[in-house]
Amino acid sequence: MPTPRAATPHDLPALRTVCALAYRGNPLMRWVLPDETTRADACALWLGPSLERYLAGGRVDVVTVDDDLVALAAWRPAAAPSTSAAHLPTPAGALAALVGPARAAEVLGHLGGTADLAPTPGGPYLNYLAVHPAHQGRGLGGTLLRHGLAALAREDGTPWLATADERNVPFYERHGFTVAGSRRLGDGPLLRVMHAAARHASGTSPG
Repeated sequence: MPTPRAATPHDLPALRTVCALAYRGNPLMRWVLPDETTRADACALWLGPSLERYLAGGRVDVVTVDDDLVALAAWRPAAAPSTSAAHLPTPAGALAALVGPARAAEVLGHLGGTADLAPTPGGPYLNYLAVHPAHQGRGLGGTLLRHGLAALAREDGTPWLATADERNVPFYERHGFTVAGSRRLGDGPLLRVMHAAARHASGTSPG
């Protein structure tokens, strides 16, 4: 099994591509970006600013196969984002450019409505866990998730995530996450918020 490594700014184009291809069929992306013919490109444009910010002030782990980046895990730190990312384009701005300000505000409002389902205290947030479709089913996602949880075991707060794809829930449950609650995103999919098990929630516990 390949060993994860830390991403670098040079990986950004590949990070965008893997996310775009991995999330093209995701229920959240289908709801926000309904045009299937342009969804992969739109995903890359929307998610690119987030990935840039995580490279600047978060944690991004990747797996490569034959020198090709094929999987990634991007974590948002519990602390305030690094000021070094303040000059970067914003995900909200990119979304507004893609779908218009009103639709972007609606989408982001629904997503923000799940804030009360975050753990207390909140820890690192797994925003993206993506595997290139050609490499799915080989355990790469699990490798990245275990690697990240072990590396973050001494961080304060409970690691958590949200998924709009119900097929992901058993996978995360096998890795110690439980569903803390869910919200319907307007007329779109059900978003499930999941918290890591207690053994991952404290720096004094074994990772």
